[in-house]
Amino acid sequence: MIGYLSVDEIDGKHVGGIIVVDERGIPLEFKYTKPVHPTELQRIIYGKALEDYLHVEIIAKSLLSKLENKPGVILTDDVKLIEAGEGIFHVSKTTEGEKRGEGEYVIASAGINYRLVGNGSIPDEILDELRAFSERMDLLEPFQRLHGALEYVCSST
Repeated sequence: MIGYLSVDEIDGKHVGGIIVVDERGIPLEFKYTKPVHPTELQRIIYGKALEDYLHVEIIAKSLLSKLENKPGVILTDDVKLIEAGEGIFHVSKTTEGEKRGEGEYVIASAGINYRLVGNGSIPDEILDELRAFSERMDLLEPFQRLHGALEYVCSST
């Protein structure tokens, strides 16, 4: 199982979601937060730290604590979210093709290289699962579904 974690700001509201998919990309679990709309006072007292605080401490950690299906790895499209816990890796496409350093991996599949950077290590069996998944579909595609779902959540509240 692979988890996908993201937090968006949509129309001044902050909302997060996590989707856990199986080896075919089929959702096994989806959790999201209610949109958070910071008050003007919160904006003043938190200043530039407000977004990081909301996204990591309030939204991401809350989502992770509510997961029933614990994936082998959680991928995120926001590098700041790796601070929310162990086993979270920022994923992006890259032109590089080798493992770089501690907590950094490159998965090469079907002519596309994905770079994963996070805290901790990824067991070999999870790396194999990620490689197999990326051969079937774009490793980043579930983020499109997740962002669509978060937009829907914000528009329906």
